[in-house]
Amino acid sequence: MVLKRKNYQRYFYEGNMTTERALFKVVGMYCTSCKTIVEDEKGVIKADISYMTDSIVVNFNPSLITKEQIKKRLEKSGYNFVRVAQ
Repeated sequence: MVLKRKNYQRYFYEGNMTTERALFKVVGMYCTSCKTIVEDEKGVIKADISYMTDSIVVNFNPSLITKEQIKKRLEKSGYNFVRVAQ
């Protein structure tokens, strides 16, 4: 399997860390660059976006990034943050 450099660290460190999952309701995501903005943050393992429901599910390492930091990054990027869903 060939891994891009960005995914290399995620692949090898994912199994050795505690991860959390959070669902964010965000308005204004329309393209794949939205996913890239979140996935490029240190501590984010994976982001899955549903354009139909205006939501993003983020798997992350809580020792490197918090839900609040992810929320601030989304807002800073110009998306209208609605809430963190349970």
